[in-house]
Amino acid sequence: MKFPRPRIAALFACIICACTGGGFAAEPDAATPPKSGRTVSQSGQFIVFSEESAPRMKVARSLDDLKSGFNETLRMKDAWKMPILVNLEAERPARQRTPDAFGVSFLQSEGDTMRIQLDVFDPAFIETPQFSLEVIRAMLLEIAYRDTSIKAGKAFQLPPDWIVEAVFGQTNIRSKAVKPAVFSSLLASESPPELRDFLRLRPASLDSTSRLLYRAQAIALFDALMQLPDGAEGLKNYISKTRRNPATIEEIASMFPSLAGDKSTLGRRWLLAIAKESAANRADLLSSRETGKELDRILEIKALPDPKNPEVAAMSGPYALESIARSQNGRFILNQLNEEFLRLSLRAHPMFQSLVRDYMQIVRDLIAKPKRRVDKRVASAEEVRAGLRSHNSEVESFIDWVETTKISEADEVTSTAIDEADVIETPPPRPDAISRHLDAIVERGW
Repeated sequence: MKFPRPRIAALFACIICACTGGGFAAEPDAATPPKSGRTVSQSGQFIVFSEESAPRMKVARSLDDLKSGFNETLRMKDAWKMPILVNLEAERPARQRTPDAFGVSFLQSEGDTMRIQLDVFDPAFIETPQFSLEVIRAMLLEIAYRDTSIKAGKAFQLPPDWIVEAVFGQTNIRSKAVKPAVFSSLLASESPPELRDFLRLRPASLDSTSRLLYRAQAIALFDALMQLPDGAEGLKNYISKTRRNPATIEEIASMFPSLAGDKSTLGRRWLLAIAKESAANRADLLSSRETGKELDRILEIKALPDPKNPEVAAMSGPYALESIARSQNGRFILNQLNEEFLRLSLRAHPMFQSLVRDYMQIVRDLIAKPKRRVDKRVASAEEVRAGLRSHNSEVESFIDWVETTKISEADEVTSTAIDEADVIETPPPRPDAISRHLDAIVERGW
């Protein structure tokens, strides 16, 4: 599907990264139409502009891959109406106030045909995850205005931040960028997170850590809604209409009849989704190598400063357990270790199960009796750990050797050499009468 290069009749635009409000109107000089070579993606929705063909084709393919994941995440069919132009060599508008690397514009051409243009002011931007996120924002914008007539000068709304972040996280399989520990940290505070407070946040103003926590909460809200009987249909209706930014609980709940507009039900389901994600993969067993690494990390024990025994702070490793147990902060450190060993015991490789339990019991005994002698038990456990570490190293070396020496494809020269070697190693038949008689007996199966 090809599109002729339009004559721009009217133009209105906004720079996404600089947006702070909910609605935006025309800025005729904010962007310019691309004037370089172009590549149309296989789906036809993306038209990539650049002087160099290789980057155009690469970006076009990646955009269609992203679009495929986008549709799968939202369980929607590909029914786009507005093409999305991606200009890889855009000139930064003279009136742009911030040094953002990316901008998005609505373009109105002859026949009132609408297009969305994505301007990349910094070529390095296309290699960052933020590029995919902004493309997802543009696709959501297209869905929201797919059946809406827009005129130059008319205000428009960007998609709510939470749905953009949620779809980005789900489409990228969370990379697995948002790990269970991130969700766990949301529940570790004294008071649980509030859905209304979350929806008021603006991710563009958050630091990287807070942005990751925001994305985790957005993914949990997406999961909670998708689990509803009318989840997929409700989300489709939600993104198919223009929405205020930031979103509200009442607005979201109204799109799902199964919630009956009950905002408290949505909040509870959201917290439950966070808790569910925090427990993801905790039951999966670790490999022998992964268990060994995790055990090494736990046993990098370091004592906290003790005014009465300053030398204790310099100690580390399992042999320091006795001294640490008798220090001022010993009980706190040992309790932390006990929890670490308990969590590891649930996922440890069978080869390490006994060793993990031994260390956990040593720690528990020191908690009960800080002056207990455990040096011999630690020495025995360390001997076992060294043996398992050596075993893992030998296994990895053998696997590396197999991978290095195996023949990945059939080779005619090698096959001929093997056949010739078999002929050489096979002794010639003996012509004497006794040998011929024995050969005949073998052939008859006697």
